[in-house]
Amino acid sequence: MFIPRPLPVNGRRIVIHAGSLIDGTGAAPTRDVTVTVKGQEIHEIMSAQAFHPAADDIVVDARSWTVMPGIIDAHVHVRSDGDPVQRAFNSFETTIPSMTLAGLRNAWRDLEHGITTIRDLAAVGYIDVALRDAIDRGTMVGPRMFVAGHGLTMYGGHMDPKRRPEVMVHGHSGLANTADEVKAAARYQISRGVNLIKFNTAGSQINRDGTLWWPQEMDYEMIRAGVVEAEKVGIHSAAHCHGGQGATDTIKAGVTSIEHGHWLTDEHFGMMIERGTYFCPTLACNQIRYDLGREAAITELGTTPAWWEWLTRVIHDKADTFARARRAGVKIVNGSDAGTALNFHGECIRELGYMVNLGMKPMEAIVAATQTAAELLRMSDTLGTLKPGKWADLIIIDGDPLADIHVLEKKENVKLVIKGGMPLVDRMDLEASLARVPVAR
Repeated sequence: MFIPRPLPVNGRRIVIHAGSLIDGTGAAPTRDVTVTVKGQEIHEIMSAQAFHPAADDIVVDARSWTVMPGIIDAHVHVRSDGDPVQRAFNSFETTIPSMTLAGLRNAWRDLEHGITTIRDLAAVGYIDVALRDAIDRGTMVGPRMFVAGHGLTMYGGHMDPKRRPEVMVHGHSGLANTADEVKAAARYQISRGVNLIKFNTAGSQINRDGTLWWPQEMDYEMIRAGVVEAEKVGIHSAAHCHGGQGATDTIKAGVTSIEHGHWLTDEHFGMMIERGTYFCPTLACNQIRYDLGREAAITELGTTPAWWEWLTRVIHDKADTFARARRAGVKIVNGSDAGTALNFHGECIRELGYMVNLGMKPMEAIVAATQTAAELLRMSDTLGTLKPGKWADLIIIDGDPLADIHVLEKKENVKLVIKGGMPLVDRMDLEASLARVPVAR
């Protein structure tokens, strides 16, 4: 069951006997090992035969299961649960307090599925900052959060709400139209305590003749002005960017990760490798809607035939883009864009399956959701892999994700979620067993 509070470990050592251990580095899994957790860290990883028990150990028998690092989803939006109707209400009828409570629920859903860390790429009214701080303080229970606050956009850009001229929607985006305005907007986000700066640099559309167009939003000078401010305080950056000159300027300006990137070229990939730029392809947000079929997408989501034609091109061309990025050696990270239409939190873990469908091996997808994602967050010293001294963010899975990555998609297969050494999601009745464990005197 899900428990919205930590289980009472009371300083005792947690001992996990694992049938199989995937450490997140890409190394082959090890069998019959024991992991010990003390405080918030992994203490030891050893062969089961070398383990010496203590009287007050909390023993977790996972000898039939797989132990692996907690999943990192590097692109979510906790402000929305994925319900298309609710997303429409959020603009006008939902209050910030209500949205914050809904955001906590959405973050819980991620945690229930084994996602122990999320990167929120633009919320409303800084609800993401508030949730992160409440979770960090222990006031609330949820995944680790790295947050962008308000995304930076220009007038008419991707995150500029397109309403009637007399309707003003506040608190959604950092509107900026010059380099100096971007600098000021970035500084304001930093003053609110964000972990990264989000830019909107290039969208895409299909012209009437069927050709693609990538209208650039922010230009190099604007993007670079924001990146410089981020670098001053040691935080990273991300860009909503589909391709074209906007992608070129985004990479040259030093943005840490490109989100979506449907039409990135081999030239872009060469630049990304040279500069260490990460690629977060966000496959789920498009694939889920495409799987509805044309008629359902138009009638149920209220989309247009032109949008469907765009989506069809995305699905076809993105497969090629993803394959070329992988072959080139671009650093690919897991990010689902959870909260977009029909892309529900928790269920968004299917992103790993979509990456495998496009050619990744299951181990590659797991590394994209653990080690590589932790590197993107600049947290590889503490997160992403299971090693002594690192934070104990780990999950226990009934099944072998290397044989079938889709076992991760069923939350009932996630038997235990531990974050920072604290069991938070328990589907193996560990809580009942804790009451029978004697406390050392």
